Amino acid sequence: MSGRPRRRGEVLSVVERGWRGARECSLILSRMGIPVTHVIKGYLNAELRAMIQPYPGVRLVSVPRVVFRTWLWWLLVWRTLTGRLQWLLVDHDRTRREISWWCRAFGLTLVSIRETDHRYELWVGSQRVPVAAVFQV
Repeated sequence: MSGRPRRRGEVLSVVERGWRGARECSLILSRMGIPVTHVIKGYLNAELRAMIQPYPGVRLVSVPRVVFRTWLWWLLVWRTLTGRLQWLLVDHDRTRREISWWCRAFGLTLVSIRETDHRYELWVGSQRVPVAAVFQV
């Protein structure tokens, strides 16, 4: 066994505002072989779930608003401690600020996703970055 740490390789996508950008990004990540779990604030109807779910490595978890924060932290702690998590994708500044200390403490990459008129942009800190630069495996 080499001295290098074991690579994690999953994305936890926190969807609070809009799912279009996160969905498009997860399709690219699926083709790259990187699993994505979308934790969606609120209820997802069957039609929307069917549109997103069928892609390999893309999982949806719909969480009621009243327990969203608690559920998110439980999942974040669990996935970090089991060594599966490498990236967090968030679409809300409040959530980014709330979990940024956790990401720094455990060496996770915190990525902000911002939807634009035509697509989406990824940001790490104050730097806009392309998908391939963020999700290197």
